[in-house]
Amino acid sequence: MKTICLNTWGCRESESLFKFIKENNSADIYCFQEVLKSGIGKTSRDELKSGYEDIAKLLPNHKGYFSEYGEGGYYSEKSRDLDFKYGIACFVNSKLNQKFVQGVRLYDLETKWTDYSGRFAAGAAMAVEAGDYAVLNIHGLWQGGIKKDTEAKLVQSKQIISLAEIANGKKIICGDFNLLPETKSIQMLGDVYTDLIQKYKIVSTRSTLYPKELRYSDYAFVDSNISINRFLVPDVTISDHLPLVIDFD
Repeated sequence: MKTICLNTWGCRESESLFKFIKENNSADIYCFQEVLKSGIGKTSRDELKSGYEDIAKLLPNHKGYFSEYGEGGYYSEKSRDLDFKYGIACFVNSKLNQKFVQGVRLYDLETKWTDYSGRFAAGAAMAVEAGDYAVLNIHGLWQGGIKKDTEAKLVQSKQIISLAEIANGKKIICGDFNLLPETKSIQMLGDVYTDLIQKYKIVSTRSTLYPKELRYSDYAFVDSNISINRFLVPDVTISDHLPLVIDFD
C-alpha cells in the first residue's frame, strides 16, 4: 500500500504538480490540502479554482472525497460569495472497500481564546476508511503564522485523536499541521502513534518555494502495528510544501 500526502498550495505550480501526480498515479491513497473545487480559472493568488476536478482526471481509478474548510478558511472575508469551494481532498483506489467517515472543522469561530485573538484559517480534517486502514487528512490551524502551541492547537490535537478513534482500521494520520516538531500539540499525537518525521529524521518538509526559515509543517503518524517499507519526502518543486510518501503493509 502507498499513500501520498501534499499541501498543493492551491495548484499554483500546476504543470509540475500534475506531472508528479501522473508519474506517481499508482498510489492507493492521496491526501491533499489547499484544494479548490468547482470553479473556473484562477484566483487573484494564482490558485487553480478547478484543482479538485483536474486532479480527479489524473486519477481515473480513484474515488474522490472533498471536505470544505467552512466559514473561515483563507477566504473568510469573502466566503459567502465565492465561485468555488475550498478545502481538503482524498482520492482512494476504487478497488479498495471504502467509506467516508466524517469531515470536521478543527476550530470554533465563537470560542474566545486567552492566548490568541487574531484570524484563524484552514483547520480541517477528514477521515476515510480504505481497506484495512483508516486515513485522516489534516490541515491544521493557521494562526497568523504561529507554529508553536496555542490553546486552540492543543484542542485541535485532541479532536484529531477523537476523529481517529471513531474510524475503523489501522490509522494513518497525515497532512499540514502548521506546527513545529517540539510542540506539545505534535507530541500528543506522537504519544499515541508513530511519528514518521521524527523516526526517519526528516529535516524539512518545505520546498525551495517557501522562503522562511521554519522548515517543518507536514507530518505523518501511523499505528504501531503498521509496517513501514519506506517513508520518503522527495525534494521536488511542485508546491511550497514537499510530498510525504508512505509505503506500508
